[in-house]
Amino acid sequence: MAKTNDIPRFGLLSGYRVVMVGLSVAAPFAAELYAEHGADVIWVENPVNPDMGRFSQHGASTQQDRRNMRSLAMNYLKGEGRDAFLKLIETADVLIEASVGGRFASKGLGDEELWQVNPRLVIAHISGFGQTGVESYVKRASYDPIAQAFGCAMRMNGIEGQPSIPAMPFPGDYSAAFYAFGMTLAALLKRQETGRGESIDVAQFETMMRIQSQYPIKGWTYGEEYVKEGTHSLICALYGTYVCNDCEEAYVLFLGPGVLKAGLPLLGLEYGSELFPEGEGIIPYGSHAADVAEEAFANFLAQHTAEEVETILNEAGVPCSRLMNYEQAAADPHYQARGVVETWPAADGMHEISGVKVVPDLANYPGRVWRGAPCTGQDNDDILSELGFSSETIAGMYERNLLGKKSYKESFAN
Repeated sequence: MAKTNDIPRFGLLSGYRVVMVGLSVAAPFAAELYAEHGADVIWVENPVNPDMGRFSQHGASTQQDRRNMRSLAMNYLKGEGRDAFLKLIETADVLIEASVGGRFASKGLGDEELWQVNPRLVIAHISGFGQTGVESYVKRASYDPIAQAFGCAMRMNGIEGQPSIPAMPFPGDYSAAFYAFGMTLAALLKRQETGRGESIDVAQFETMMRIQSQYPIKGWTYGEEYVKEGTHSLICALYGTYVCNDCEEAYVLFLGPGVLKAGLPLLGLEYGSELFPEGEGIIPYGSHAADVAEEAFANFLAQHTAEEVETILNEAGVPCSRLMNYEQAAADPHYQARGVVETWPAADGMHEISGVKVVPDLANYPGRVWRGAPCTGQDNDDILSELGFSSETIAGMYERNLLGKKSYKESFAN
């Protein structure tokens, strides 16, 4: 358990309080970014039906993306639970919620109702289709792949002629989370001038649209639909995923005059020749020069492991990386030098969790992991007592199933 004063002061966001109501990835990750940089993040979760992230895939998503949070497992829609939620909102700087569009408003917790309680509150609503628009769309259920599908992104992924596939891991969720995090921070800055809160409507399909670079303009302005590239760019030769002689893969980009000048001689090809004229930055895909370059590169790959390819090309200034797996990453000297793999104690104090450190690195006010992901309802009593609820009232809330609490074993999959 942890009271407010038990939270160490660190990071850029110490002193802010964030309330998070949401499952899966998007809302929790947006709130996690606050938690990793010092904010007091209170995760309001269902006391009866736990977050599915606790019990799938070893509970790993919860262990990674709920650390530093406090858990209040409470029915926030009924009785004293609703009263407690509104008292909590009085103390909050930010509310991040993820649900079907309009759900909070339908429960009497719309923006105006929340601002009556706390006019300085910054609210982020995350949903698949937004809070406004065509009503039947707004009410659609959504997960990351649905946002990718409706947001024109899934057609980009896979092999031409084969069924499209969702990109991994969860760009619809994580892009929405980053937008929610960034825009709530911007709203907090604006609040310093105005004293007023803000409401932010994050639609996952729109965040997927916004991170597609030139392709929407090509489609809507010039009528050009995206063609799946699969494992190789359709722009130029020597740009894609390649298999080396140890059956490991590497990604390579021979892109730019300097890169071609440095890289082609490694393949026995002459930069500045008729096939590869000086000053050219690409070898056009489908050209005779591309065929020659690809054949030469295939011969080069047949003689080298992926690690050797990576070393040789990078030493020449050609962008290249092996396709790393987690075992290779943990053993890699650069990962080790930057401390990317971090280990912290789980909530039971007995297990250890190894995952990704707090990123990015900061010079003056770094983030940190001060506790593992909480057990279900681990902080109920501390949070509610600080809000002014008596021990008798809290006990009654447990009796009426308005509150729930579970052990570590009950809270996480093994």
